[in-house]
Amino acid sequence: MTGLAKKVINYTKLQRTGIVDIGSNTVRLVVFDGPSRSPRYFYNEKVNCGLGVGLRQTKFLNNKGKQKAYKAIQRFSAVLKTMSIVEIYFVATSAVRDAKNGREFIESLEKKFNIKIHVISGKEEGLLAASGVLLGWPKATGIVCDIGGSSLEIAYLENGKIKTAQSFELGPLALQDYHVLGKSKLEVIKLKLSKINKSFPNKINSLFLVGGCWRGMAKIHMNLTNYPLKVLQGYKVSVKNFDPTLEFISNTKNTEILQITSSSEERVKLLPDACIVLKAIYEKFCPRELFFSGYGIREGIIFCQFSNEIKKLDPLLQACLYLEKNRSRYSGFGKILFEWLLPIFPKIDNKRKKIFLAACYLHDTFWQAHPDYRSEVCFETVTGANLGGIDHSGRIFLALSLMSRYKKTDLNKIDKKYLLLLNKKKIKQAIILGACMRLGAMLSVNILENLRKTKIYTKEKTLYLEMMEKDNLLGDSVEKRFNHLGNLMNLKSKINLV
Repeated sequence: MTGLAKKVINYTKLQRTGIVDIGSNTVRLVVFDGPSRSPRYFYNEKVNCGLGVGLRQTKFLNNKGKQKAYKAIQRFSAVLKTMSIVEIYFVATSAVRDAKNGREFIESLEKKFNIKIHVISGKEEGLLAASGVLLGWPKATGIVCDIGGSSLEIAYLENGKIKTAQSFELGPLALQDYHVLGKSKLEVIKLKLSKINKSFPNKINSLFLVGGCWRGMAKIHMNLTNYPLKVLQGYKVSVKNFDPTLEFISNTKNTEILQITSSSEERVKLLPDACIVLKAIYEKFCPRELFFSGYGIREGIIFCQFSNEIKKLDPLLQACLYLEKNRSRYSGFGKILFEWLLPIFPKIDNKRKKIFLAACYLHDTFWQAHPDYRSEVCFETVTGANLGGIDHSGRIFLALSLMSRYKKTDLNKIDKKYLLLLNKKKIKQAIILGACMRLGAMLSVNILENLRKTKIYTKEKTLYLEMMEKDNLLGDSVEKRFNHLGNLMNLKSKINLV
């Protein structure tokens, strides 16, 4: 991927970077900003062009698609000049690389708009898709499947390392062309997938799905199952539980599907063929779980700029640390708060510790919200935020803890659908964490030195808070919050003044 490898990312902050992705079905502009390891979407716009429509029949890019793509790139080029962009990448994928006039079209765009467009190979597209998955799942193991309009890329990940990648002409637009040419879609899929490289495993547990069609299918599944969250990144579902959605899409009119999804009509038309491809992938790799990724080749381009040092950073913690630095009143307090409260949670594992630390980073980032609504703002923001490195149950845990940080949490006021994503033990633990953060913030007024003068711990069946009498940090509000924490933990409460 040397054509895209430029050193543009430093350790802490991503310089504003624009990526224009010229795909077979859409042309999209995404501008990234924010923390390096967990970039944010500064701007996002797409245009349905259909460059690859009819490509297998004519061997040329679709004329109407070319006109739409030209207008889209004309607008995107102009918009990028107004955004203080440091780096811009223009990339083109399957339709352009396969069409006889693909190179001619790219050269005309480059000359007209004074840009450089990198036409990525099929294997490179697979590697970039896998890199995008690693942006959100640093230690991922499984098969990445990136479906576009004309092509399907697969890549094998093992413990965060990309082992191999391969590309096939199996996007929905390609299958529709083969059908018009009199070829059986199933036979085409079977023939092409029979050429999968032997370096891929025969059986895997996890399938990571990248691309608009998979995301469209996930949205439908969420609506059919009345799923509470709408964030696709980190959405996990078993193959068994997803099968009814595949059958629904395959046997339902597009007009009915459009009523239960926010996907465009152009996208919905492609879903039945995407279902056929997914079923064939099931047969090949026998996965048990599906992970839907909101990150793909555009995010993969960003990930490929990282040094190994940045790649090793945790995306969730980096995002939360960035928010603490930019939105909290006292930057740096979160880590001290985490270290202070950890003694009363002696049995939590490293995965849970990460979420605890993330909560501590975020605990004071909502202070500007109106006091009457801070807890609600916390919950709504976290459950819908752009966060990698966390699954949906983790989101709910994080949201509950931050909600409890601002007031006593009444579970009766929370939609029960959210609570079904956590077991009762973790729900209680999240509320206890929130109450502990609430106590630490009140006790110290978010001042590092104040909190360091105190100590909280458990011994036998008692919760202790220890502080020096001369510091005068004890007050009525502190006592109330401490006793409330003790009650939540089913422990006696005792304050030691030394």
